[in-house]
Amino acid sequence: MVSTLTVPDRTMGVQRHTVRERYTPGMNESEACPPTTFTRTMRRVRQTRDYRADSVPEDVLRDILDVARWTGSVSNTQPWSFIVVTDSETKRQMAEAAPYTAHIGIAPVVVCVAREVKGTEIDNFDEGRLAERVMIAAEAHGLSSGLARAREEAQPIVGRLLGVPDGMVLRTMVSLGYATEEGAKPKSPRGEARRSLDSFIRHERYG
Repeated sequence: MVSTLTVPDRTMGVQRHTVRERYTPGMNESEACPPTTFTRTMRRVRQTRDYRADSVPEDVLRDILDVARWTGSVSNTQPWSFIVVTDSETKRQMAEAAPYTAHIGIAPVVVCVAREVKGTEIDNFDEGRLAERVMIAAEAHGLSSGLARAREEAQPIVGRLLGVPDGMVLRTMVSLGYATEEGAKPKSPRGEARRSLDSFIRHERYG
């Protein structure tokens, strides 16, 4: 099957790719994606802390949240709800309560993950998977994103602000929006943001 996909790219504009892709049940022809386009999108994900005031389109936000919905969880418990926060005063109070999260106070949208407590290791594993998926989906839509975490002392404060019920905890927050010019600047010179690929790889055993 030959399919065509339009992919937004913040630096190169909109590109149209044609790729031969295996059809799977439920997939329509516009959904097949060239593997290298997808992996390039994943490599472009980065932490952003400075946002413009532009709102995030509702259809884009819902698509990002649908990606989050499909995140795997231990035993498929799906133990979370997504609280979408856009109110400026609420975001300001959240950022004030949780140290090192100033970007959630200025981003137009913050997706907060309220979840049942299963155990620290399980919770961290699942929340990490979910947060990264949200950030990748945002990148695919040409948005910037930033991960934030409420430390233990801030969790009850943020929880009360958002009406999180007893038995659930809110730790993970992801800011979404369009980066300012300053926020979009690379943090490292070109080619220096990561070590070379070969420096990470070991075959069969470490040494």
